[in-house]
Amino acid sequence: MMKSSRTPLRGIVAALSVVGLWGCIEYEVETTLNPDGSGVRSERIEVDENSDAEFRPTPEAFVSLMNVSEDQGWTHSVEGEKEEAAHVFTRDTRIRRLADWADLSGSVHISGVPEGGAGALGTGVDAANRGLSDVGFWNSVRVEGGRGESGRTYTYREKFYWENLLGALIDFEMGEFKRAFKSRYPDLDPELRGQVIGLVKGGLWTSSEQGRWDMDESERARTFASLIAGLSAESVRLVRVQYPNADDSFFAEAYSRLFVEGSEEADAQFEAWLEEKLPGTVLAGNSEIVYRLNMPGRVVESNAHERDGATLVWKFSPWDAYSTAVEIYAESRVQQ
Repeated sequence: MMKSSRTPLRGIVAALSVVGLWGCIEYEVETTLNPDGSGVRSERIEVDENSDAEFRPTPEAFVSLMNVSEDQGWTHSVEGEKEEAAHVFTRDTRIRRLADWADLSGSVHISGVPEGGAGALGTGVDAANRGLSDVGFWNSVRVEGGRGESGRTYTYREKFYWENLLGALIDFEMGEFKRAFKSRYPDLDPELRGQVIGLVKGGLWTSSEQGRWDMDESERARTFASLIAGLSAESVRLVRVQYPNADDSFFAEAYSRLFVEGSEEADAQFEAWLEEKLPGTVLAGNSEIVYRLNMPGRVVESNAHERDGATLVWKFSPWDAYSTAVEIYAESRVQQ
């Protein structure tokens, strides 16, 4: 896992690697689509014991957050010697016909908050994180088949995405600004205040979806200069409805902190917030998904990262999908 200093939004993703579980979680998925439209999915999650980990949810919390209970079809075993023990969870799912592939949607699920709330974590978390219970990592599967002159064609698509995570991160990121804004202009009309906050949220959301956080601080300063200036001008225009003498210096500085600057103190605050409010995202940040797909016939198109013989292979972290879904795509033809 890569360790990184914090930068706005992008640093939220990088900072996840600072916090450990038992060890890095290896989530392996192997999917085989047969020529008749049937198939099988095999899943394996392996996590090593790590006595030095700072963040150690209870076993019950881990099962709840990763959704690997027996009721969900998983089996659990411990492999290796005690000093190097690994917890292994496995599940096999058989697909009988083409239309049944959609039933795999939602089978991959990492919850932001454990079911049952505070006690499940064993870390003194109170029930406040229940307000984030709709944050989660999911998958969606769509498989289509058709017939052409040269034979049958198959298209496999699977998306991995987060529900409500980006909004939660933006709300956290804006907490300091909201407090400072209210302190600076305490009597501002709620509608005007809401318009300013909406402008800033929109800017953060759009910038995140465009993937602009993979930059160093100087690049971000150049990239966001015009956005910060525009947001500052519009914000002060709204505030002057009630505060005629307001200038844009407060907003320019605040937006620079949001879009450009970072600090170790803010990094530590984020890590503490994440462990308390969204512990499932900590597990996701320490997970790597290795996805292997076997298509019938000849693969004519795919976005696979690599090939292992005839098997298509993708490797990614759940956090790669924090703002935009990760999609697996492949098309193959089976000759008549």
